[in-house]
Amino acid sequence: MNFELLTQKQEVIFLELKKLEKLKTKKIVLSDQIEKVEREITDNENQLKELREKLKKLDHFSFINLYRNWTGKQEELRAEKIDKAATIELRLCEAILIKKDFLKDLEAINNELSQKDEQAMLNHYEEITKKKKMWINNHQPSLAEQLSQLETKENNCKKLEKEIEEAEAAGNNAIKALYTAFESLESASTYSTWDTFLGGGMIATHLKYEKLDESESAIHRVQIELQRFKNELLDIQEMSTRHLDVNTDGFVRFADYFFDDIFSAWSVHSKISSSKEQISRVLGDVRNTMNGLAEKKKIVKQELQTVHQTKKDILALAM
Repeated sequence: MNFELLTQKQEVIFLELKKLEKLKTKKIVLSDQIEKVEREITDNENQLKELREKLKKLDHFSFINLYRNWTGKQEELRAEKIDKAATIELRLCEAILIKKDFLKDLEAINNELSQKDEQAMLNHYEEITKKKKMWINNHQPSLAEQLSQLETKENNCKKLEKEIEEAEAAGNNAIKALYTAFESLESASTYSTWDTFLGGGMIATHLKYEKLDESESAIHRVQIELQRFKNELLDIQEMSTRHLDVNTDGFVRFADYFFDDIFSAWSVHSKISSSKEQISRVLGDVRNTMNGLAEKKKIVKQELQTVHQTKKDILALAM
């Protein structure tokens, strides 16, 4: 078997081993993210429980509650607690959806890992490496070290090229989700304007919240796709993910921002407008990151061409 054919087979195994390594890393990252969102779910559930108890106390007779009823404070307190509880409940629902998506991703990784035989791949890789060494010793022993360095560089370039392509695919999914969310908010904004400023009545209010439900689903999709994009970027050397850090804890949190104080008519209209602006900003950040990926891929391809030509020249001397 000639050297180039051995090299091609070795490259395939090398990339498979690196993919296996990446899957293991992604499994660890996802497991950590699941633990984090589970803590978030528990925290929201505890807050809801506490608010329910406070609402019950407001319904019980006491001279303080009687005084509040006389002064009109009782209903004000009740409305405040209900508004806060509704916001927390929305965040709880979003956290549950995020956990569901993370578990789905983790299941896919575990299924893929179960189909890989790492030891068999390692054995095959070592076997090909020995055959290549024998070939070099028989044909061009003086260039063995140079060929080894070139192949290491070639493998690393191909690995990085593959990772960039996977990140680009995740980035395109994030961009599609951002556009969908923007269009959904645009639609909700129309009904919000009608209801808030033009007195649209019950029908307009119903349609507004129906559109907000659609927006909530679209914003969830944005959140999970951006998180997946960020996870892919973690595999790429020297590629910054800071542009996507919407919150300091590393989570992309459109939902928390959107759900905060969402239940008054003016707040709904204002929140929709500012959420659209935020989506536009993040869309720009994602595109900038995608441009960075494209530039990096271009450099990697140029390096690969140089390595291929150098290897070709060396092997020509050995023939």
